[in-house]
Amino acid sequence: MDKDFYFTHKKEYLSKLILDGLISAMYAHKTLFKYVYSDEKTHGLTIALAYLTEAHNFYLNAETLLVDNVELFDDRGEFKELFHRFSVFNKEVLTNARTDHSHQWSDIEFRDFVKSFKTVASLLNIDQDEYWVNKALSE
Repeated sequence: MDKDFYFTHKKEYLSKLILDGLISAMYAHKTLFKYVYSDEKTHGLTIALAYLTEAHNFYLNAETLLVDNVELFDDRGEFKELFHRFSVFNKEVLTNARTDHSHQWSDIEFRDFVKSFKTVASLLNIDQDEYWVNKALSE
């Protein structure tokens, strides 16, 4: 298989995982805040946690792809930062859900995660018009 084709194929798959992870995290965040102060809090939290789990799976797969293909993608700090910021957001949501605390810090960590996504998106040439970044940060 041609090396350029191989790299392009892996890059497209990595880009899809990272974008899909952002979209799932965004749905988790929006669902969390849509229901957190409503009578459907338990139902909304369940849906938000399902989206969060989906996002976690996308990022776990993306991180595995990067580790397995370090010779193609290098060991870029931007990717490490993205995975770290997502992990912090993920843990914050889970801790606040478990302890029934406010999700104020969940929101702060989500915004930091989106900023790190923006950096990676420019490296991978995804979300060039920043549609998803703007959508994630709105509301």
